[in-house]
Amino acid sequence: MKIVIAGSGEVGFHLAEQLVTSNQDVVLIEKNPQRAKFVADHLDCLVVQGEGGNPASLAEAGVDGADIFFAVSNLDEVNIVSCLMVASEFKVKTKIARVRNLQYRRSGILKNSLLGIDYVVNPEIEAARAIMNIIVHGATGEVLLFEDTDIQLRSIFIDENSPFRNKSLRAIRSDIRHNFIIAGISRADEVIIPYGDTVIAEGDRIYIVSSLQNMEKIIASTGRFRHKLQSVVVVGGGKIGCYVTEFLLATGRGVKIVEKDYQHCKYLAERFPEALVINEDIADEKLFEDEQLYASDLIVATTPDEALNMLTALYAKSLGVKRVIPVVNKSGYLNIADKLGIDATVSPKASSVGAILKYVRRGNIRRVYSIFDGKAEAIEFTVDSSSRIAGKMVKALQLPTGSLVVAVNRPDGAGSKNFVPNGEFVIQAGDNVVTFAKAEQVAALEELFLR
Repeated sequence: MKIVIAGSGEVGFHLAEQLVTSNQDVVLIEKNPQRAKFVADHLDCLVVQGEGGNPASLAEAGVDGADIFFAVSNLDEVNIVSCLMVASEFKVKTKIARVRNLQYRRSGILKNSLLGIDYVVNPEIEAARAIMNIIVHGATGEVLLFEDTDIQLRSIFIDENSPFRNKSLRAIRSDIRHNFIIAGISRADEVIIPYGDTVIAEGDRIYIVSSLQNMEKIIASTGRFRHKLQSVVVVGGGKIGCYVTEFLLATGRGVKIVEKDYQHCKYLAERFPEALVINEDIADEKLFEDEQLYASDLIVATTPDEALNMLTALYAKSLGVKRVIPVVNKSGYLNIADKLGIDATVSPKASSVGAILKYVRRGNIRRVYSIFDGKAEAIEFTVDSSSRIAGKMVKALQLPTGSLVVAVNRPDGAGSKNFVPNGEFVIQAGDNVVTFAKAEQVAALEELFLR
């Protein structure tokens, strides 16, 4: 598949990295010469130094005849113009734009076929959705949900007190009678697709798949009990903070918003009259005492400063706040968050890439999640009646090494049934199958589900 990406910021670079790993033909267009050189030195793909809306740059990138064009620069207008240029001058099957400003959507301008935009991705909305899912499920770790099912993928960090520490998967399954599967393990920089004799080690981050009911019991068995999160502090009144505040107020929670910009506080107070808007700098430690932020159930740090978000979360935990969620993109922060006792993190970059990958992956795709900083993916496929895997047992599918079928949702009349399958489980036409795979095995997995 030929894919052209205009813009190599956090989202563009991460998307290209993941697509290159899964053996796609990728070309990046980057305006800044220094950034273009950096990308060329770090990714195994062609990099064109130029503007995404420039016909000459697009032609040099070989966009004509490409399967997908992504416009993911940091400027909405540049992305819109780039898609317009591609649609008017070249033949490209699918054009996707990263657009942050909701006014464009509300005005209906993006629905104009003349702009040539097939799909729009908003990083802040995707990040806010991830935060909302985490809050709804008690903020005990990352929560990944799938379409029309209560099947979940949840992450658990293995510390020195974890009951899973130094135990094999077989022993863990013997101890916990609930139906579940450990789909993947992140250990240092390595992703492990485990088997029965794999031993869980301290410092591992594992992903567990199970139904909602069973998952709550499994999480509780690790000592992380679900708290009622009613009083919430949102740090930062930007786009993510606003989306999260809307959700919190709609669900009857009490909200305090901390924002240091006075003029923006006036806007927030008008937009959210039910919330208490505090015009202060969260870096002022006296604020926690003066405004009794320490008594909150949850603090969500959404400022553009990732280091400040991390420090806010750590300081809040030291004061006894039950749950904290910082918004971060840097891999370094994501990797140390578990070790520092942070309950969950959300990455707008990863959330956006997951939303975009849905349009890249072949087959009847319902949902894609980018996991372990792009080293693995969880993909939900629908099996149609002509598929060669319909009617086969899981053990007969010849799955590529480094991939698993971790869950199946089966429509059943007015409802559906959920399964965590074993090798004897038979896949049927109409099933929604959740897979977990290393990034380099995704292409082979797609081929299997396409046949």
